[in-house]
Amino acid sequence: MINQPPTLSVRNLTKCYEGQHGTVSALRDLSFDMPAGQSLSIVGESGSGKTTAALCIAGLQSIDAGSVQFSGENFSGAARAEQKRLRRNFGIVFQNPLSALNPRLRIWQSVAEPLRVHEPEMTRAAQRQQAEAMLGQVGLGNQHFAAFPSELSGGQLQRVVLARALILNPKLVILDEPTSALDVSIQAQVLNLLQELRDTRGLNYLFITHNLALVEVLTDHVMVMYAGRVVESGPAGSVFLNPRHPYTQELIRAIPEARPSQRKLFREIDVKPAQPSAEVGCAYRLRCAHAQTDCAGTTPTINLAIQSVACLHPLEQSSSQLADQTGASET
Repeated sequence: MINQPPTLSVRNLTKCYEGQHGTVSALRDLSFDMPAGQSLSIVGESGSGKTTAALCIAGLQSIDAGSVQFSGENFSGAARAEQKRLRRNFGIVFQNPLSALNPRLRIWQSVAEPLRVHEPEMTRAAQRQQAEAMLGQVGLGNQHFAAFPSELSGGQLQRVVLARALILNPKLVILDEPTSALDVSIQAQVLNLLQELRDTRGLNYLFITHNLALVEVLTDHVMVMYAGRVVESGPAGSVFLNPRHPYTQELIRAIPEARPSQRKLFREIDVKPAQPSAEVGCAYRLRCAHAQTDCAGTTPTINLAIQSVACLHPLEQSSSQLADQTGASET
């Protein structure tokens, strides 16, 4: 059997911005692969670099260094015409659906826009028919097709941008905080729809979020980012149950949990007040309760091929996780 190339392959992605107080490194040598048939979440608090990563991967933001490949084909370094062809491989769902839609276009016209760009030979009638069929697949009815964005609710608008992202039958959908602007009840509806579409259409998701509570349902793997770097990576369930980086544990403890028994899964940690990231040594050390002297002089990095955490003093693994790893190494 021939091995498929990764759906998405990112190598040494680097992005800096110039601000009032100097250069800000938003991404620092970001590298990862998304195997075909799997989905990935990139999580972290605001300012961690996750949205910059999504924009750079999608070609909506220039990069300072590194490369992006889709299914083995170079995207970031390709000529403009070649990039246009490769853009069919992925769709994007932005955080604010209202701002992502042209207020002067009717809903079906917004959904058909990728068809107009990538299949200009298609007639307007065929574009409309295909767009309305796609809107039906995401749960919108005839009464919505000719409406304007201002006439729809937040949940309906999110279905519209999802339909637009899927209209070209992409392999990958990049979702940047797709539920953060929605009420909790509407979030559940959108997440159920995403799960159904993933299963029925065989989609890969690259899910960008600060909310870990949404991750495990939709993706197989999770990467935790802090100050532009990946600090922990692994299967979503494993990372949630056995966080090894203190920052990951801090994020997990911030998840609202209604069941008291589940809160006991994680040790209490005396998190220091949030401070700016350190520029030398471990970026997280200024707010880490486990920081030691060597954290000030050494920058921990992660090689996803051989390790899962970028920390000089990672938290202890549970006995069940150690047993699982021992069993895997013996097979």
